[in-house]
Amino acid sequence: MKNNKVLPLLLSLAMTITLSACGNGANTANNQPAEPVKTEEAASTEDAVKTEEVATTEQATGTEEVADSNETAGPVTLEYWSSYNEVEPQAQVLQEAAKAYEEQNPNVKVNFTFNGRDNSKLLPVALQSGQNISMYDANAYNIIKKFGESNEDLTAYFDESYPTTDGVAYKEYTLPAMLTLAESLGEGNYYYVPMNPQAFVYFYNADIFEKAGITESPKTWEEFLEVCQKIKDAGFTPITTDPNYSTGILGYYLSRLKGEEWVEELVNDPTFEKWNDPAVLEAAKELEKMAQAGYFAENVATVQFPQAQQEFVVNENIGMYLNGTWFPGEVQDSVKPEFKWGQFAFPEVSGGVDDRSVTAYSSYGIGVNKNASQEEKDAAFDFAVFVNTEFDQKMVDEANAMPVDPNSSFPENLSDMKEIFDNTKDKYVSQTAIATNKDNAEIIRSALLKLLAGDSTAEDFINEVKGN
Repeated sequence: MKNNKVLPLLLSLAMTITLSACGNGANTANNQPAEPVKTEEAASTEDAVKTEEVATTEQATGTEEVADSNETAGPVTLEYWSSYNEVEPQAQVLQEAAKAYEEQNPNVKVNFTFNGRDNSKLLPVALQSGQNISMYDANAYNIIKKFGESNEDLTAYFDESYPTTDGVAYKEYTLPAMLTLAESLGEGNYYYVPMNPQAFVYFYNADIFEKAGITESPKTWEEFLEVCQKIKDAGFTPITTDPNYSTGILGYYLSRLKGEEWVEELVNDPTFEKWNDPAVLEAAKELEKMAQAGYFAENVATVQFPQAQQEFVVNENIGMYLNGTWFPGEVQDSVKPEFKWGQFAFPEVSGGVDDRSVTAYSSYGIGVNKNASQEEKDAAFDFAVFVNTEFDQKMVDEANAMPVDPNSSFPENLSDMKEIFDNTKDKYVSQTAIATNKDNAEIIRSALLKLLAGDSTAEDFINEVKGN
């Protein structure tokens, strides 16, 4: 909603003519959508709300009952529940953004409740009980899956431009991959404002790539295996993993080969008959060959999280690690400043249905409570846009996050992610669908680690998963 102010010149003009005095529009937050919203006083008397264009051209529309031209919008308090802990850098940036926003919008106050990761449990209960909550942040999947009954449909807001969106609609401004995710999760509508993207990709030590004579990241599975061999020939360990991320390589391979929906059916098949599909054996055979070739770390069967992460950045003798974009932030206290990070998308597989434009990724998001007042909804979305435009680079710099604003720069240790996101056209769930069924995720993980360690065959792996 745009700010509408009646100039003294307009007031003088209104006093010289025989019409009734004209009511001024609501004074709202700087970044609101263009559609005007009545103040409480105007709504009760059915006063007309003037647009900014009327004010700037000194044209007034009179009504029989008018509002005082000195009236402004009433105070709006936003109760914001966050999934960050108060000491986290993301929370610090949010509070800085709120302070700046309040200075620009004196009628708006933002109060934070930092619940940390317990927010996904606490917030649904609080919303259902009718507690006063205006807005909230969480992982995008949690917003849709866990808070769905309380989410305001924000689609109309995305169609509007804001002072910080370079004159274009917000949906045309922010990172396209994040809109793809939000629209997909919302089944065509938008229920949250994307922030702090995350992705599941291959990280690599750029110094090791250089020493091994690798000049570009692999794009196909065949090229990936060639890279593994070059790294080994140069005297380094090609790949490490740990129980937290070990199933990712299988999940990605099968998703590339058959598609995510097929993988979801695989892990949710109560009969385990789908595990007899030749695609599973193909993927398992490829991993068996990698194990036999010595491409995985020697301790892959026993290493625990976060030991593998520390070994990757401290020992500097491991080439690649399939992990999340939160990885550099988790090892920031132990990694050397000169460590050269690189990332690449999981490679394509021969005969597969998906290419490298499909990425396992997610984001955080800011949702708005549908039971909030209209003034709170407007201000909440406005503040969310403000955070993810004016303070987006601050979030990148302070929290090692990835940007959603096209004018922001990616952090140096995640610089390759810009190209990955620019090429992303579709999404897999974070860490792929192979880990989505909690009832058998541990069975798959345990059997797979044996396969990666060279302690079992592809057939052994399948039989163990099936319980044979």
